[in-house]
Amino acid sequence: MEKGRRLLFWAGILFVFAATSIVCLEAQGLDAQAKAASEARADTVTIDTLVAFGKIELPVVTFYHDQHTDALSKQGKDCASCHEKDAEGKLSIKFKRFADNDAEKIKGIYHSACIGCHKEMVASGQKTGPLDGQCRSCHTVKPLPSDWEAIAMDKSLHYRHVKATGGDEKCGTCHHQYDETLKKVVEVKGKEQNCRSCHLAEPTVKSADLTVSSFDQAAHTKCVSCHQDFAAQKKDTGPAKCAGCHSAEDQAKIKEVKDVPRLKRGQPNATLLVAVVKDKAQANIGPVAFNHEKHETYQDNCNSCHVGKGSMDGKFFELAGDMHQVTNMQGCIGCHKSKQEEKQVCAGCHSQMAEVKAPSKTSCAKCHDESLKAFYVDGVVPEKEVVAAKAAEVLAGRDMKVVTITTEDIPENVVIGTLSDKYEPGKLPHRKIVQRLIKDMQGDSLAGYFHGQETLMCQGCHHKSPASKTPPKCSSCHGTPFDPATPNKPGLKAAYHGQCMSCHTAMKLEKPVNTTCDDAEGCHKKK
Repeated sequence: MEKGRRLLFWAGILFVFAATSIVCLEAQGLDAQAKAASEARADTVTIDTLVAFGKIELPVVTFYHDQHTDALSKQGKDCASCHEKDAEGKLSIKFKRFADNDAEKIKGIYHSACIGCHKEMVASGQKTGPLDGQCRSCHTVKPLPSDWEAIAMDKSLHYRHVKATGGDEKCGTCHHQYDETLKKVVEVKGKEQNCRSCHLAEPTVKSADLTVSSFDQAAHTKCVSCHQDFAAQKKDTGPAKCAGCHSAEDQAKIKEVKDVPRLKRGQPNATLLVAVVKDKAQANIGPVAFNHEKHETYQDNCNSCHVGKGSMDGKFFELAGDMHQVTNMQGCIGCHKSKQEEKQVCAGCHSQMAEVKAPSKTSCAKCHDESLKAFYVDGVVPEKEVVAAKAAEVLAGRDMKVVTITTEDIPENVVIGTLSDKYEPGKLPHRKIVQRLIKDMQGDSLAGYFHGQETLMCQGCHHKSPASKTPPKCSSCHGTPFDPATPNKPGLKAAYHGQCMSCHTAMKLEKPVNTTCDDAEGCHKKK
């Protein structure tokens, strides 16, 4: 009996010792992980493959890819240490395998390969990652933050890749289509598509013979492999590590080509926009003459305006939703509104305009040309060459200069003294303000086309009165005290301050700021 108690006592001691050792090992592992990556990183990879097989015992693993790449590089090793190559020499983005078919096999690959590598490094006297027993060092519930940023293949970056890979005749370096007969991907000249047209967020099973990889898989396999090949040939190339593409700091270092040559894929220079329903043109309101070439310079890619699938041979994708909706940033009105908000000189007036879902019918004629309906008799769509020629003719006749009244018709100063009590009347440098707005708008085709009336710009401040060189005073509408029954019509004091201060805020004016009342740079001087 006494012997049994002693055995139980020592068994308890051993259990406590083992538990304490495990906790200490875990703590050491977590501490090492924190020291290795104490700040947000762009190379954070979540290893959650086993989630697809069912419930998992421990939290998913947070893996720091560049940290491991750097460690392997110091040993003279490369990506092939962790990633298998297929028959064509392309790296699999999966760790030590090509497919995910068996949960236990995948688990065994990670544990044996990762811990095995760490053991080898310990044996050679090198610092390394977690070993047996330090499970929570990898399976942590509180991973370190990621500052990963998506990277876009904009026009500049695309052009640099075109030049680096051999020019327009080498589009097949990246672009391809799957040939059902040959059972492989091939280049189809002139019909190159956006990568995401085929490679979606998740792998797509097309048939027993074809599974289209996800966009992430395709991009990393193609891009990283190509960058490595160029590096092996001692050529200038892009990054092969996560941070090189996905950290904000490194993205800011990417060289930008300002004047990118136009990428021609059969798209028109000019065309007439008209709705087509069941192959019949709906031209009752008049088509819109549209400068396609000019608009290309404002956008990074075709998907900025077009959606869906299509070929890059002039048969473009459908337009993205209602072109008139303010909320549709891929439509005409929505895009124009966003440009008004981005440019400070525009924001001063346009930020204060009432929000509407669609423009008024009276403004339709600014874009829709009734005279062009004759090109679509009985809804028949004419040849694209005819349409392009007519659109070019209409566009050539447009005056894109900002129109305004002459200097003599702009009052030099306006004295605001109606409410003068504790302060002297405010003196507004009216002409100086107007001329500065005109100057800042010059050269902007959007402002030029839509400000085609000489007194239109005056409406920014004189918003409810008829367009005129001699608009009525603000007090003609705001002279009465505020009435809750008409909440959109403030009293005179609120109207003055709301109009002026809102404009200063929208235009981000530093002098005077909208809270400066009575100092040397303010609007009011104390009596």
